[in-house]
Amino acid sequence: MKFLWCCGGLALLALAPPLRADEPKKADPPQKIETKAYQIPYRLTDTQHVLVRAKINGKGPYNFIVDTGAPLLFVSAEVCKKLGVAADKKGWGVFDRFEVEGGVVEMKVKGRVETPFQLKSMNALGLAGAELHGIIGFDILAKYRMELDFTRDTMGWTRLNFVPPPVVPIMGGKGGASAGLEALGTLMKMVGWMLGEAPKPDISPRGFLGVELEERAARSPLSPSWPRGRGPRPG
Repeated sequence: MKFLWCCGGLALLALAPPLRADEPKKADPPQKIETKAYQIPYRLTDTQHVLVRAKINGKGPYNFIVDTGAPLLFVSAEVCKKLGVAADKKGWGVFDRFEVEGGVVEMKVKGRVETPFQLKSMNALGLAGAELHGIIGFDILAKYRMELDFTRDTMGWTRLNFVPPPVVPIMGGKGGASAGLEALGTLMKMVGWMLGEAPKPDISPRGFLGVELEERAARSPLSPSWPRGRGPRPG
């Protein structure tokens, strides 16, 4: 009898539906990594920094250093004042349109409204050979795959399907190391003033060749300005 009960239990187990296992997670569909490529004109400054030009909110162009070690976009306070971009209480500003020469356009870019001490120092002493207006950092550069060949006058930027995480500040407030570095920039500015600041080069767009059309009203043959030498007026 005991043997029959055991056989019946085994039969019920065999007929019972299998336990529901966790369904394997479906693999994410393959993403398109690269989208559009751009050729960005650049040049090396006297300090061997990579310099590109950019327009902000349709104004400019302004000179920016491409710095893969910088965490974010910095735009000098002087330029932001001309653009009418005010910083919030934490020093951030929003730029409606940031356009790098060569076709790269970023909309609603958040960046720091300040002049880093490095730019203050180089501008004060004229070290770069050009007036610097800001730094392009990780929050923009991480969206592109960059190819740089120093034998060419353009570098490749290819848009990636990647959104960099927001930058988390590790130093806040006024004081400490940050204040010391800002003081160094101010000191270099004073030194540059005492030595005689180098003249700032004029900012002008690159030369181009094109055709511009202008719509004008057709001249009537009966107008008083009918040119001489073309015979009598018709009619």
